[in-house]
Amino acid sequence: MATEQVMQQLLEVFASVVGEEAVYGPDTARGDMDVWDSLAQVRLVYAIERAFDIELPERLLTSEVALSDIAAAVVDAQRARTP
Repeated sequence: MATEQVMQQLLEVFASVVGEEAVYGPDTARGDMDVWDSLAQVRLVYAIERAFDIELPERLLTSEVALSDIAAAVVDAQRARTP
């Protein structure tokens, strides 16, 4: 899946999980929104793994990353899964 498609779906998952759209789009980081707290981070990572049928690195659970970083991790996980 192309990175643009991943980002579009990721933004939809994000809005569904946190209840608001990402304020800065792909550049939105966890510290940018009060609703994106540590619990929302865990829920978001889990929802992304289900939506894309992948497993993300554990560092994404505790790091303050931007959505663009998560999208890159999704693309990497998809590539690693494809033989």
